[in-house]
Amino acid sequence: MRSILVGLLALTLTSCVVHRLDVTPIDVTADEPIVVATPVKAHLYDGSTVVFQDGVTVADGVVRGAGRLYDLTLDNSSTVNEVALKDVAAMESYQTPVSTGATTAATAGSSVGILLGSLTAIMLLFGSCPTIYSFDAEGAALEAELFSYSITPSFQSRDIDRLDIQASDNGIFELELRNEMLETHYIDHLEVLEIVHAEDQQVFPDEKGRPLVVGELIVPSRAVDHAGVDILEGIRNVDDLAWSAGAARLAAVNADDYVDHLDFEFEIPPDAASLALVLRARNSLLNTVLFYDVMLKDQSFRAFDWMNRDLGHLGNQLELGLWYRKHMGMTISVWDKTRYRKVARIGDQGPIAWNEHAVRLPTNGSDTLRVRLSFVVDNWRLDRVAVATDAERAIMRPVPLEHARNTDGDLAEIPEYLLKADEKYLITKPQERVNLRFDVGDAPTGKRRTFFLASEGYYMEWMRADWLTEEHRTTFKPGKDALLRAIALYADQRAGFREQFEATRLAVR
Repeated sequence: MRSILVGLLALTLTSCVVHRLDVTPIDVTADEPIVVATPVKAHLYDGSTVVFQDGVTVADGVVRGAGRLYDLTLDNSSTVNEVALKDVAAMESYQTPVSTGATTAATAGSSVGILLGSLTAIMLLFGSCPTIYSFDAEGAALEAELFSYSITPSFQSRDIDRLDIQASDNGIFELELRNEMLETHYIDHLEVLEIVHAEDQQVFPDEKGRPLVVGELIVPSRAVDHAGVDILEGIRNVDDLAWSAGAARLAAVNADDYVDHLDFEFEIPPDAASLALVLRARNSLLNTVLFYDVMLKDQSFRAFDWMNRDLGHLGNQLELGLWYRKHMGMTISVWDKTRYRKVARIGDQGPIAWNEHAVRLPTNGSDTLRVRLSFVVDNWRLDRVAVATDAERAIMRPVPLEHARNTDGDLAEIPEYLLKADEKYLITKPQERVNLRFDVGDAPTGKRRTFFLASEGYYMEWMRADWLTEEHRTTFKPGKDALLRAIALYADQRAGFREQFEATRLAVR
């Protein structure tokens, strides 16, 4: 799910703080000025920032309130009572009570004002979640994107990602946590999970994040798309030449036909006792359009109310969650001689990093296995699809974070904050980064190790300038109409959208 708006953003001007969040309803009507009763921070195109501690009223193209204007460096300030809406690059709503009294710094020298001042002419598009990088002789390598669909505090959840990194000779490896988005990230828990296995085995997380050790990988003997077109060449190897739906398929979508399926056949060895489907995949940008354009931009200022009040009710949370689960993600089915029978579902993973999963499959005693993957049209990119033999569960060893630092020096308190999910958050702002060091020790003799990264938290999207209009908007309602609108908008801009998306990633400091 692509990210979400600026709800209650507990954030100081220049540091990351541990907060306990409270929800305050915002009243927005069609006939009255838009009233935001909670504190609002407006980031202007000239690089300055205005903090409206008591909220704002928006009418006639002007944002009014008792504000404090900070310059580009955030060192000097003056009082201000209004700013023109056309001068606002992005807005965030936040609350300032700090329950725990614990404060941490990310990149203390970074400035959101400097960021926006340097991006005046650029579309502020890129959005997702915390990204994780490792480093080798060739530079930074993207490892994972964390809790991609934890879009508000109420949707905070645990995420498991497989890492490619290996420990150095002294049992140490480092990762870098980045905020490359116009978002605020709230990281509650972070740890590495170690799985020890034989040299000829590989390990992948299953659909619930549990480690699955597998043996030989078998490529499909046949693979066809929704229309019966051969897609085998694109999904045989890990090469980033991913499958995607054709433009004609997107153009043919309607209310009765918006789900794709891909069919695969595998020749299974007669002695295979256990099987697993191995996928290397990531989401397309359909989810980005669904959340940016349909959930946020279509609601404009009403999105504040939707996030901070409506989704605060359990019934609304369940309605959105069940609707999303029913329509999005990927269903895995196996042919059982008469029909395809569902055996598992994988939730959406995010559009940035490739994800690898293994899902246990039933054995039917046949030498041919037929598997079907079903999902909303073009919601996935598939790089490799294979079946593995000798699938079995494995034991994970948790490895806590040992040390954290940024360009300003050590962050001694961060390992304690991230030790467990306890509402003590490491909060990062756009362009901030934190280097993380883990001591995994030496590998057992004659064994290999694979590492997963476990994380928990959520993130809040900043509302871009072109999303903020005074036009009355209706509250988002989950349903087929919203999904079809997202597909139509996505189809219109798919060509070149990935390149545009990647080009607006923010450089970290």
